[in-house]
Amino acid sequence: MKTTDIRIAGLGTYIPEIVEARKAVALGLYDADDYEFYGWTGAAVADDMPAPDMAVAAARQAVGRSALHPHDIDLHIHACGHEQGPEGWSPQHYILRHLTDRDVPSFRVWQACSGLIGSLELAACYLKAVPERGAALLTGADNVGTPNFNRWAFGIQNGVLGDGGSAVLLSKSEGFASLLSINTGSTAEVEEQYRGTEALFPPSLTVGRSMDFKERLAAAGGLEETVAEVVRRQGELRTEIALRTLAEAGLEPGDVTRVCHVFTGQESYLKVILDPMGLSTDLGLLDFGRNLGHMTVNDQIVGLTHLVETGQVAPGDHVLIVAHGGGVSITCAVVRIDERPDWAAA
Repeated sequence: MKTTDIRIAGLGTYIPEIVEARKAVALGLYDADDYEFYGWTGAAVADDMPAPDMAVAAARQAVGRSALHPHDIDLHIHACGHEQGPEGWSPQHYILRHLTDRDVPSFRVWQACSGLIGSLELAACYLKAVPERGAALLTGADNVGTPNFNRWAFGIQNGVLGDGGSAVLLSKSEGFASLLSINTGSTAEVEEQYRGTEALFPPSLTVGRSMDFKERLAAAGGLEETVAEVVRRQGELRTEIALRTLAEAGLEPGDVTRVCHVFTGQESYLKVILDPMGLSTDLGLLDFGRNLGHMTVNDQIVGLTHLVETGQVAPGDHVLIVAHGGGVSITCAVVRIDERPDWAAA
């Protein structure tokens, strides 16, 4: 979808304390061989800070960095990959309550790790549908440090998970960057690989069963073969969507200044994502992300905020955002930097 008059008015993040990967090895939390092979140097760990509170902190920063007021918000969407609090509770409305007293819609989106970037397309459509709608706030947050989950043994590919929150404020009236195009797709046929042989009822969380993606993928037909098929199918669609999104923005791969992607500790993993698009891993955020862990829904916005804050992108630069989640959901977007915000380094 080619977008017009959708701008980024503010960005915000909340990144908790970093725990060094070698410390996790010493504590017996992280396999020493995995540490040597996968390249992670650390992970952001929020201890007992609830995910919705990290989302509130990030959102307040995003709004504070904009020229808008909380009363200008017409829509809120919250994305997450893990549980946010009591079962049956509405974390998105908790977040909204702490930001504005307007009775606007607030939705929770679950698209695994592409949820926040996918929400950008939903929010853009919502704003464009009615002329009077002016701004949308999108938040993302997760704290994976629960008793039945080890962030250092996520179980698939090169995963180490980090906690944190991020936020984007979209506006039709003002902003320092423009959302030029965005597209989303699904490889729904590979959902069974992530389901494995687990029963759909009762849900695993309700009976205290831990989440082990490696076990599920292996049960679907052999671990290596299953992962290879998911990677192949996801890669084909991700490349097609990325190139189509660039074309809709009137760009070619050579026009891309930087790429915001899922965080990884391995350049080889990043090459799998970027090589088919004709893009170099030098455009990515390998060294920055490998110290934070894969921050579920937050990687791309944390990365974009970092690029702007540190002055690594300037007016006229184009940033390609590439998000994929759970093997099945993919969103790509193109952002143009129009001006340097006052909170960014020169």
